[in-house]
Amino acid sequence: MAVGEEVRNALDHWSAGRWQEALRHACEAADETARKRYQSLGVAARFKQTLRDDVDIFSAMTAPDIDLVSSRFPVPVQTDQLDGRPDIADVIFGVHRYLSGHENEFPAGCEVVPHSDRESMFHISRGRLRLRASAALGLVAIAVFAPENRGEVIPGSYQLAWQQHVFHIVGWWGWEAHFREIVRNAGIARSRLDFDTEWDNWTPWV
Repeated sequence: MAVGEEVRNALDHWSAGRWQEALRHACEAADETARKRYQSLGVAARFKQTLRDDVDIFSAMTAPDIDLVSSRFPVPVQTDQLDGRPDIADVIFGVHRYLSGHENEFPAGCEVVPHSDRESMFHISRGRLRLRASAALGLVAIAVFAPENRGEVIPGSYQLAWQQHVFHIVGWWGWEAHFREIVRNAGIARSRLDFDTEWDNWTPWV
């Protein structure tokens, strides 16, 4: 399915409050973007590398006060990090596979919770993840602003927003550099997540 169609599906489900479906289609939009960017890589490698490339975009749209570059997550998913502790790309790929029916790749499970200020972006208990639906917007933004997706098609009514800025998607495909400039000029401070004792319950993927 085309990136534009996946983005449209994600935002339609988002508007209807169907959070899990919104995230599933957003993952597919990011995956199709990764397929264009890294044609020679396998599914996991290309998805994770694309998210690591654009983690600043993902963070801006989902949790702008969290340092997702240095944060690590005590969940049992596959990782290529040297210390075996999953980063955000490992976690979101695990969620992508979980929502696609490969539940064995996220054995502790994942729950997508509503987009609400009352919900934490990430809540982990004994490896099980509660992930705020805002992650869908981060993945949609990666797809929309990716240069590889210039020329994708979507009706003019679809948009993303960040602070006071509104991005009508039809005119923003591929404008990654300009979006980054807007976010950078906002000067938001970020902190690394600390899951403290949850690491005592964590075991690496085997």
